[in-house]
Amino acid sequence: MTDGFTDSHTGVLINKLNIADEDKLAEVEGNRFHFRLLEVLAGHVEVTPHNAQGLQALHRHLFQDVYPWAGETRAWGEFQATKSTSADKDGPGLYTMYFGSYQQLPAHLDAIGQQLAAERFLKGLDKDQFVARAAYYFDQYNYAHAFREGNGRTLGAAFQVLAENAGYDVNLVAQSHPKQYNQARDYAILRPTGNPETDLQPLRAFFGQITTPLPELVLAPAAPVAVPEFLRRVDAMREVQQSQEPIWRALLGGRHTGVARQIMQGTRGVVHPDAQQPARLAILKTGAELLQEMPAKMEDARLRQRVARLLRALPLVTVVLLVVGPPLQAAPSAGPEPPKIPVASKDEPLQKAPELKRRGPKL
Repeated sequence: MTDGFTDSHTGVLINKLNIADEDKLAEVEGNRFHFRLLEVLAGHVEVTPHNAQGLQALHRHLFQDVYPWAGETRAWGEFQATKSTSADKDGPGLYTMYFGSYQQLPAHLDAIGQQLAAERFLKGLDKDQFVARAAYYFDQYNYAHAFREGNGRTLGAAFQVLAENAGYDVNLVAQSHPKQYNQARDYAILRPTGNPETDLQPLRAFFGQITTPLPELVLAPAAPVAVPEFLRRVDAMREVQQSQEPIWRALLGGRHTGVARQIMQGTRGVVHPDAQQPARLAILKTGAELLQEMPAKMEDARLRQRVARLLRALPLVTVVLLVVGPPLQAAPSAGPEPPKIPVASKDEPLQKAPELKRRGPKL
């Protein structure tokens, strides 16, 4: 099965230059990308890379010389639904990174852009304020993870433009601390503590190091922060995504292994709004409630916290995402048709979660 962006014979990204060697492609791509980036930073190309249309236009410009699919968003959920993490080395047990739904990318990116516009694109902020809000928005765009390849570099260019317009120099593309950047970026995605102030702190520290006020900076009172309802749904789903892996791992090997396997089967698909999503979420809720009834498991503070965070987030996901109106869909494109994602095997079908008798109050 191909993802629509990769040559099925060579495994190399489909490109205009017919390059079949991955290292050679990376070299050529880097050279062409930097040429196009200079055009953007020199002001030769007008870009407004904050909503879906603007971010896609920026990606298309930066990679137009190499990829015929430049400007296209991720085509279906199996690609980059998950990704290994650089943060694991310094944070064991953080598990896998998950990204947002490919089906909702246009609406997701537009919601981030809407909030950013309401904050006047971070204009008028002092350095500490700017760094804090830049880290927040970078994490939001990174979680959306719009592109098959070049997502980080496109965001780097977008944030250089954003920063310059706000009176700051922020050189994300040419930053000289790639390890610190990767770990801070991944730590924010993983949300290990559930406290935004704590989880974004490494990313804020990194932005603080690469941010310099420009002479034309003019300070003004900060605009109020108001999170759009769509992003509230997204934040709840992020909690669900990051909580499911520790839950199924904790259930494996015992009498609830069947539930663990069902959660595993729905792991990649749980974020995508479709007919199977309610059953996936119900099974996940069952797993969390089963763990609550297992005192030995709940002695693990990290697992106990994940279970509590999941059960707090699920009602918002269920009520807002599944009940209020149809799921938001991406605009039709000429890209590959998304394949059907299997959620259960024939031997072990996905069942509606059983109602459990509980002891004690609900969290």
